[in-house]
Parts: sequence; structure tokens; C-alpha cells
Amino acid sequence: MSLFGTLRRPAAALGVLALLIGAATVAQPATAAAPVPAEPKNLQVMSWNMCDIPRWGCTDTGTSAHKAGVVKMHVDNTWVHAVLLQEVCENTLATLMTELGPGWGKAFHPYRWSQNGVKHDSPCVEGKPERAGTAIIVKGGIQDARTYPTTQPWTGLQAPFHCATAPYWDDIRLCNVHASWLGINPDHPTWDYRDDQFAEIKAVVDLFPRTVFGGDFSAQSPDVPNNAHARVWPQGLYSQGPGTDGYQECDQTGTSRTGRPTHGSGVKIDYIFSTETRRWCAVADSVYSDHHVMIESVAVG
Repeated sequence: MSLFGTLRRPAAALGVLALLIGAATVAQPATAAAPVPAEPKNLQVMSWNMCDIPRWGCTDTGTSAHKAGVVKMHVDNTWVHAVLLQEVCENTLATLMTELGPGWGKAFHPYRWSQNGVKHDSPCVEGKPERAGTAIIVKGGIQDARTYPTTQPWTGLQAPFHCATAPYWDDIRLCNVHASWLGINPDHPTWDYRDDQFAEIKAVVDLFPRTVFGGDFSAQSPDVPNNAHARVWPQGLYSQGPGTDGYQECDQTGTSRTGRPTHGSGVKIDYIFSTETRRWCAVADSVYSDHHVMIESVAVG
């Protein structure tokens, strides 16, 4: 794996010791301390579809410990501070939170199956109570975790779109996406929900002055040659380069919006977008999922 950039922080300011000389001193009026600028921070955000749900063809992609270990490795070695996970089982998430230790916060929301509008949580294993879902994990804790409604199939799998605020990272708003894929509605397999979902996601993230949002968008870039589904991307979501409307993507170079593959099939369907200044972007393969890991470093503070 090739990673770009290193994490740098300014050295701590040196204290100055004032020596009081003489037995008697004259009290001096107190003066206001000069304002100290906030410490610059570099926030590394990781997005990964873990392929952790046995019912969805993930039985041969590793154990909960393997998958939790991938995230922990990037926390320890790539300085990841926030993680957006798709297709994660609750037990795997519990294993990961134990490995991360205290000081980390999480928000989990389950996938739901809708049968003609009647919904129930989607299990990781049929007949077992453990739920499948998506998660936001942040070092330093989270606040105001909530889901936002998006257009979903009346019959078929419904994935949450949710966000949480990272207070230590200057209150940046982190959002997790797993968009519907073609064929998700068994009654109408040709119906495409992504155009509505992407427009609704844009409407939500536009409300936040500072945000990082990413995940499995189940869609190739609008600039991929002969992309018959380019229309699902609304104007102003995916920036066309410096000075244009929209959000810059992690692996975007100038006006190019193709980027490196993020799926084992050789296509890019995973993205991280942000309002913040990008420092570097990494894409890393893993034997424990059909999706690659994406990590973006942004400057905050």
C-alpha cells in the first residue's frame, strides 16, 4: 500500500519561567493574555464497505476479528481518526470498539427490509438477532448522531444515510452513504433510486458549513466513458475541478473525476467528499472485502 503524506503537528510551545528576585516585590496590574490560535489538526477519514454480512455473499471474506483488525491497523499506522463503515455486523463493531479502547464514539444504524412498506431490521444471519448496518466511528466522541430520510424502495433493502458531529475535530459533520444499487427492488429491478438519493444527500450536506461525507455510492463516476447512468449525479455534488460548484472527491485530480478502482471488479464506486482542504488520498486493497479501503486526510482547525 502506498500512502501519501505524513501527519505533522507543530511542536508544543515552550514555557517561560519568570524569576522573582528580592524579598519584596511590587504587584503589577494583570494584563490580558495574547490570544492563542487553535492548534491545526489533520483529520484522517476512512471509508470501507466491510462485506461483513454472511447473507450477502460475504462468508469467505474473513472473520469479525480479521475485519476489525484492518480498521485497527489503519488507526495505528495511517493515523485514522474517523471511520465510515458499510455492511458491518453489530458483533464486528463491538469487537472493533473494544480494540480501539476508550475515547472513541460510534453511531450505528441498521439496514431494513421493506416488504410492501412493512419494515424490519435486516439480520446478519437469518434467524439471529444480530443486525447489519452502517456505522460512524470517531476518536474523541460524537454528538448529534441522526439519520436523514432518502428515497427508498417500497419493497427491498433500505440503507440508512446518517451523520454525526465530531466535536474534537472542530465540529466537522461526518456522513455515511450506502446508496441503492440497480435491482434492489425485486418487484421493479430496473428502477433506479440513486438519482433521488444523491440529490437528497446533497441537500443535507449543503446545510453543513464543514463536512466530510463518503461511502459506497453504488455508482461509477459521471466521467467514466460510456457511463449510461451518469445522470444519477446531480449538478453541484461532484466538483468538476477548482472553481466549480460541488465537493472535491478524495481521489480527484484537477478536472479528472475517474480515480482509482475501489472494488474488486476494477471500478470505482466508493467516494469521500469534503469541504475541507485535502492533504492526501490513499486507496488500499484488503483480502477481507471485495471493496478497497479509502482514506482521505483533510486539514481542520
